[in-house]
Amino acid sequence: MNQTDHILLKKIKTGDRPAFMILYERYWDDLYRFVFARTKDKELAEELLQNLWIKVLEDAESIQTDGNESAKGYFLKHLHYRVIDYFNSHKKEWATVSIDESENFVHLTDTEYFEILDEYEITDLFAMIDEVVSTLPATEQKVYDMRIRKNMSVDETAETLGLSNKTVSNKLSNALGEIREQLNPKYQSSKKFISIILMIELLMKSQ
Repeated sequence: MNQTDHILLKKIKTGDRPAFMILYERYWDDLYRFVFARTKDKELAEELLQNLWIKVLEDAESIQTDGNESAKGYFLKHLHYRVIDYFNSHKKEWATVSIDESENFVHLTDTEYFEILDEYEITDLFAMIDEVVSTLPATEQKVYDMRIRKNMSVDETAETLGLSNKTVSNKLSNALGEIREQLNPKYQSSKKFISIILMIELLMKSQ
């Protein structure tokens, strides 16, 4: 039986990463197409989705579901307003598109979104990410270690480091952004990036 988004979000709140991956795979393609259809900007679409998925990971409780326990409407509305914010901040003219037009997606066949990470790639990825993390400011290194490697919550990390929750979220976002920027280009797509981070987290937890 398929688990509803509401059930998955409750599990994600407790740190259940497999539940996150189910939700992530359930909506990635549709949400990407939704944003790309409105922006025609691949990098912007990836950035907005990356921020959304980090929000799901860090604050699953804030994600609302409808009467059918689906979060799709919330995701579309959230992204719709993030697109508006982007264009307003960049003073660009654009035609407002209703989220009700979400079925008019651009059909994409980019094979980079159907990646399979081979075993030999994992070792390279660990080395690449460790190298980038080692160059980050000390606080960002600690936040990354606690949130990603040790799977500590935002509250736990903030209390341990004597920081606000917002600062912890900002530091993690900065760290992940730098990692994404420095990774080999073939790993830079938002879908690959999030998959890699979660894969590494799961591997570390199993060691």
